[in-house]
Amino acid sequence: MRRALCGLLAALAFSTAVMPTPAASQASTALPDTVASDCPRAMTVEPAAVQAEAVCLLRQYVQIDTTNPPGNELAAARFLAAFLQREGIEAALFEAAPGRANLYARLHGDGSGKALMLVHHMDVVPANPEEWTAPPFAGVVRDGYVWGRGTLDNKGPGIMELLSFVMLKRLGVPLGRDVVLLAVADEEEGGGKGARYMMAEHFDVLRDVEFALNEGGAMLQLDDGRLLYAVEFAQKVPLWLKIIATGPAGHAAMPKPEAATHRLVRALARLEQFEFPVTVVPAVQSVFDQRAEAMAPAKRAAYRELAKSLAQPAFRAEFLKDPHNAVMVRNSLAITMLTGSAKENVYPAQASAVVDLRLLPGQDPQAVVAELERAMHEPEVRVEPLLSATAHSSPLDTVLFKAITTLIKRHDPKARVTPNFIAGFTDCNTFRAKGITCYGFMPMHLPMAETERVHGRDERLAIDSLAQATLLLHELVREMVGR
Repeated sequence: MRRALCGLLAALAFSTAVMPTPAASQASTALPDTVASDCPRAMTVEPAAVQAEAVCLLRQYVQIDTTNPPGNELAAARFLAAFLQREGIEAALFEAAPGRANLYARLHGDGSGKALMLVHHMDVVPANPEEWTAPPFAGVVRDGYVWGRGTLDNKGPGIMELLSFVMLKRLGVPLGRDVVLLAVADEEEGGGKGARYMMAEHFDVLRDVEFALNEGGAMLQLDDGRLLYAVEFAQKVPLWLKIIATGPAGHAAMPKPEAATHRLVRALARLEQFEFPVTVVPAVQSVFDQRAEAMAPAKRAAYRELAKSLAQPAFRAEFLKDPHNAVMVRNSLAITMLTGSAKENVYPAQASAVVDLRLLPGQDPQAVVAELERAMHEPEVRVEPLLSATAHSSPLDTVLFKAITTLIKRHDPKARVTPNFIAGFTDCNTFRAKGITCYGFMPMHLPMAETERVHGRDERLAIDSLAQATLLLHELVREMVGR
């Protein structure tokens, strides 16, 4: 595959004009004060050269601690901006709050098509060094992997996008469409200072974007060795709720059933046992329509009429036994944070919990909250929404989806490209709400077992996968935007 990529792209020798970034309100284009250390520059698509540069950049990117909270994405944005400026590409920084920056850069085409955007988030979830076998923010290279928080989610894909972007200029690829590079803040906390901020406050610089590529899908290697080429086109959306219980404060030596902590525990116990109804939404049915094609003929009919099949007890029990199936046909609920007394022997006047719900498309958040309040049925307990969204999906009959399919089949003729509905959420939903067709797909080879490291300990990315994905992504982008 690598030789094929090299042979396909090595002959590129055109010139590309890099136009200044369009003016935008409240954007900073000053020279960054965080400058990337020297890395080798890949001036061709020779895999070894691309790998050396990608590994060097990813190690440095991981070393910038952007744990959210608090985020500190400004340091990461300056790192990326410094790299781009050394390539002769102007970058603009948009700060939603002090230290919470978003980066925007653009290569201009001839205007024959609307823009393609490559987007990733710079923030990462916390990592406890005591639980890791390698320091999570050191960017250690060991056993053929780059280790560190964000290597998979989402700094590794960010470097793939960064190099795919700059290689268009280095190789002189003539562009029809503009290509936008967007690195956003705050995805791990819902995007209020990242994608949602950019859409609300700076949509003017992204108004012409037709397509976006983001996280959410990959070339997943199943346990039996088969590859699943999953392209995310729809997803659940978050509904984050704070459950607050109140009651009399006092000394814990006297039993108090009406204490805030006791009320909270009873309410949460009922929530933990609550089951949402099974619902098959059109996006999920379309996924199982595709999966049915690869099933034994005797099984296909049941999955092509999933709602009808789930009304049958035996099929329903077998289907819901797989948690990956279950989350696709019902809302989910997870109790993630608890707060009570600051003292061992004192009842607090208030105790609270945070609940992370993921809602299927078409669900009314207010109706869900009312349903949960009835389920808790506990006095002096109230619910405060923290984050809520409406689900959107991307169409599948597009030139970008066809280009992804063509790319994959070129390198794996027997491949089956599967539209995927995910239980997590990404910034794609925010872009879809503004009319941008967004797909979650990076052409990154990833064994299913490695996905457990996302948001877990010992997150890592294989070096050969990093290089291969960068080349494949560049090939895909070039075919979408080249003249």
